[in-house]
Amino acid sequence: MSENQTTEHSAQPGSQTDDSGLIKYTVEYMSRVSEQTVASEDYKGEANALEEPPVMEYVEVRLTNEAIAPGSANGGAEKKKYHEHSKGHSYIRILSPAVNEALRCVVDYYPSVHLSGTNIKVLEPFEILVFYERELTEYRNRLDNGPPEEELGHCANRYASKHIGIVQDFVRKRVQIDVEAERERHSRGFATFDMLWLLYKPGSDCYYDASDIGEHEPYVVKDVKHSLVNGAANSYELTCWNIDGTSSWVGACEVSSTIQRFAGEKEIVSLCAYPCEYLRFSKDIAEGDPEKIKEHFTNQGKKWYALRQKKHCYAFDGFTYTIPRRMYTGLVMVDLTNYAWWMSGAKTDGSGSYDRVTLEDDVAHPSAPLRICSCSRCEKLIYQHAVKPKFAGYSLINPLTVESLTDHQYFLCDRLVEAFVFKLRAWQHLHVSGFREPSFDKSLFEHLVLKDTTKDMIKSLIEVYTRDSDLRSVVEEKPFIKISDVHKDVGTARKDKTWSADFVQGKGEGLTILLHGKPGVGKTYTAECIAEYMKRPLLPLTCSDIGVQPDKIENSLVNWFKLAENWGAILLIDEADTYMEERQPQDLTRNHLVAGFLRALEYFKGIIFLTTNRVGTFDEAFISRIHVPIYYPPFQDEERIRVWDTFFEKLEQDRETTMRILQSTKDYTQSQELQSLNWNGREIRNAFQVAVALAEAQGHKDSNGRVLVKPDHIKATVHMSRDFKDYLVHVHRYGPDKKAAIMGTRFDAYGKADKGKEPSVEKY
Repeated sequence: MSENQTTEHSAQPGSQTDDSGLIKYTVEYMSRVSEQTVASEDYKGEANALEEPPVMEYVEVRLTNEAIAPGSANGGAEKKKYHEHSKGHSYIRILSPAVNEALRCVVDYYPSVHLSGTNIKVLEPFEILVFYERELTEYRNRLDNGPPEEELGHCANRYASKHIGIVQDFVRKRVQIDVEAERERHSRGFATFDMLWLLYKPGSDCYYDASDIGEHEPYVVKDVKHSLVNGAANSYELTCWNIDGTSSWVGACEVSSTIQRFAGEKEIVSLCAYPCEYLRFSKDIAEGDPEKIKEHFTNQGKKWYALRQKKHCYAFDGFTYTIPRRMYTGLVMVDLTNYAWWMSGAKTDGSGSYDRVTLEDDVAHPSAPLRICSCSRCEKLIYQHAVKPKFAGYSLINPLTVESLTDHQYFLCDRLVEAFVFKLRAWQHLHVSGFREPSFDKSLFEHLVLKDTTKDMIKSLIEVYTRDSDLRSVVEEKPFIKISDVHKDVGTARKDKTWSADFVQGKGEGLTILLHGKPGVGKTYTAECIAEYMKRPLLPLTCSDIGVQPDKIENSLVNWFKLAENWGAILLIDEADTYMEERQPQDLTRNHLVAGFLRALEYFKGIIFLTTNRVGTFDEAFISRIHVPIYYPPFQDEERIRVWDTFFEKLEQDRETTMRILQSTKDYTQSQELQSLNWNGREIRNAFQVAVALAEAQGHKDSNGRVLVKPDHIKATVHMSRDFKDYLVHVHRYGPDKKAAIMGTRFDAYGKADKGKEPSVEKY
């Protein structure tokens, strides 16, 4: 409502109307600094014949810099100057108990108005009375069709219809013209700033771009507040809520936005928030789409709620919402309990919590009728029709005990889920649409370039230890379980768990596998293949994840070990020599680092792979703690051919219709020129990836339109690799294998003297 319109429709002190005896008019002077009332003037009309008390009071607020005490002896002449000052936020105070009771009976949600008070205060432009005009009129009609007033005796609601009519007439005179004009604009999909509040009825559903990224999601309007300058709205603060979750609860979560003044009319769907019924005005929305979109959000909410009901590993394909946003494809773990524990500082006792959002204790804001009258008429015509709180049951929902929600609750559910991203080793906020059940490729293990006897031994050991972790998780995974079942499960676990040779309970129950050899021979890939084969997530850690501060490394490792054990994940620590180098008497920092790693490793109950290409630097204490040491000798020509064939098969499967590898290209990979480079698996992968990229860039195609991968595409990498290796030999005066042997970090010639010997498993 504009400033001019407000002035035109505002009541002048002392003016007379038909109901002047039932409306009290007051001018209130408020200090700009303290926002306290410093003076006031009352204007009363003549009392009506019944001498009824006032139904309502209209308070016109004026802002002033003056500071005089209320009731000052200086009267009208001095107070007159306050009329010249800027207008504040005027309001009405409803004094009639019957009208207050009527509002409590018809309003199901309006948190910004205190309905349970004796006198209800409603700020101009009286939104609650505009939004609930129809309900109040129906309330009056029910009373008008009842017994006449003279038969009601001492009924506290006998004047309810009349008093409601007085309040409604007062409001209509001031805002009806503006409201009707604005609703006509709404019918065309437009709105103006001065009447923007009319869009946002508290309790109505809206689509809200809370993150300001152009993505509107379902929310409920809580309230919209005005920021006034001389009586006119300068900005609005819109508060909405949806259903979000913490580590323990699901419920209403509030967000707010400020809407600045704009000129003229504006498309409703261009606002940061708009009621759901106006979605039809979007240019890209066809008939029937609004219902489909609502169904989409409802189904999305069902998925979101289900994700919060259990700890589970999922496959994810999509963007993370944690800054910086990035594309991610891979396994993730949804585990809200461990999320809160980890984000609170990973306290070893599990206390404390960290949550992305704060939930409201009670979003329903109940305001039940006070039942000011107990007569049968009021019970029949009023209290039997009283509404219930609209959002009862929307706050503090426990997903572990509440199996399902209503469709409307699902519709309001948030889109983000906290999950641990294994490849990033970090907790991220992920969009619910990207979650899928995980799929594992057990065939990867067969492509592993490793002796069959070694592969069989690894599989056997892993199967035993993963079975043990499955038994341990029986009790952990059941939130509701009978005591008898607990004892039964624990007994089974104790009977069937893997036997430990250590006499100290809880010590030495894990499986530590050391993979050592020169770079690029498949050490890390072995751990990845094992995880796929066992259908377990792989948790790969590096020095940056664990840290190198001696006083913190043990606690850091224990925290990572706890996550791996809890999730049944296979742990991989790449380049573990950083923590396992031989201790020196003069290096106390290094000794502290190694000791911390040793202590943490002793009590790990899961499966851990350690990889290194510098096994010669290991401290002697680690050698005895390794259950299975596996040596990876340098690739021979036949192993390289197998690796090339693996990549050829992968490309032909992935790009069967768009790319083709020439037979001459495959033949070239077995040539003496290429084999003489002694490439490892990583170098072969990099060379082939570059060759495919070059082929796509040049775009030579066969008759079927498939891009051809030619020998020249690989030769380009061969020439660069040969030159680079020659350069390094000149720098170090010998090759990397000889350099490693001289420095005592690795001996790549091991096993070459006796070809009949099994070189994969070391003997001590």
